[in-house]
Amino acid sequence: MFQVGIRKPLIYSAGLLLDSGRAGTDQLKSGILKVVFVHTDFRIYWPSRLMVLNHFLHKHNIAFDVIEIAGAGSPYWFATGEADYQTFWHCLFKDKKIEELPAGSAGKAVRRKLDVLMPDIVFAGAIAFPSGAACVRWANENRKKCVVFDDARLKDVPRRWYVNFIKRRVYSGVDAIFCPAPAWNETFRYFGFLDDQIFHGLNVVDNNFWEIKQAKYSKPKTRENYFLTIGRYVAKKNFIVLLKAYRRYVNRATNPRHLVIVGDGPDNDSLKSATLAMDLQNLVHFHPFLSQTELRSFYQNASWFILPSRYGETWGLVVNEAMASGLPVIVSDQVGCASTLVKDCVNGYTFSPENEEELATILLKAATIPEEDRENMGLKSQEIISDWNLDRFCTGVNEALHFVTDRDKRNPDLLGRLVMKVWKGRYRPV
Repeated sequence: MFQVGIRKPLIYSAGLLLDSGRAGTDQLKSGILKVVFVHTDFRIYWPSRLMVLNHFLHKHNIAFDVIEIAGAGSPYWFATGEADYQTFWHCLFKDKKIEELPAGSAGKAVRRKLDVLMPDIVFAGAIAFPSGAACVRWANENRKKCVVFDDARLKDVPRRWYVNFIKRRVYSGVDAIFCPAPAWNETFRYFGFLDDQIFHGLNVVDNNFWEIKQAKYSKPKTRENYFLTIGRYVAKKNFIVLLKAYRRYVNRATNPRHLVIVGDGPDNDSLKSATLAMDLQNLVHFHPFLSQTELRSFYQNASWFILPSRYGETWGLVVNEAMASGLPVIVSDQVGCASTLVKDCVNGYTFSPENEEELATILLKAATIPEEDRENMGLKSQEIISDWNLDRFCTGVNEALHFVTDRDKRNPDLLGRLVMKVWKGRYRPV
């Protein structure tokens, strides 16, 4: 059941709607709050979140719409089937990739759609993107509330001091932040937010989907009890260090467990070449990206999940999936979710992503731990992740809604207003 008792339901009296910094005259007539979520695209993990949120908000008499800019492309193209656009879901450029669209054109299209929908509260993606830039500008020009959702920490995207200075000016017109967990508070304090303006629960998956075990899905064509890792073949995923650490482990193990790597990307050839150079081709198995349904069996037949990423892995939702599947996890301490989800020696281990020897030692320990202990660590994973399901997302949205509706609209300073006029955002595929 959704945790909605923290604040009163969002159904409004006329008295509350009269303040010019709060709701518009159209809401005054209907008495229904209007909320819109806006981003460059909503793929892979987002549909389940937004479908559940739509149901939740309608139960509380809140109108809900979704705007995504682009319907093609995205780093998560592999998870995209034929789009099933609901009546509340608006895709502005169904056949375009976001990188094909000039930021100015994308922003104008977003603002035009917001003019039509005229929401009272906008939840917008990061202000670095065209979606966030357009929404913050629109909200301030129309005196509407704006909540930005973002999972990037300062360490994930290092910027020059003047860039962060400008971001603080833009953030002066944002009413609240919706981010993954309390570990992000430090980042958003830096950008000028107080703790009571920061809400949590952004990065969740549908745990129930991963917990279901269905034998009809084929098992991977490798031995069971393998180490599993999943991700795009790009530098920040740090798979080359994983391969080097795995080689050290193999050299020490009597009967080494296989390593399954699921993914694709620009480093595909170099990773496979490195595997051959290390003489690991009989133990390391590469699989292309799979649908979530296909991927489920890979989790269910693995013994451990590994995510070796460096800073830039803002959260690591594959860790959620692995934990919901009942796996203990081995996660780099630079991965965003590590401090929140991984409890050392309880449901897994953390390590420095530069330290091959540390990771090799953990792999050897994980491979030799008694099976009963490994299973208990997997159960602990499920226990921990049970608090990070879709209801956590709805609760965070609910708390942010109550907060911003109970307060006047934040006013950006003069520099913030000037920056909003010229900043259009940009999109760079990772």
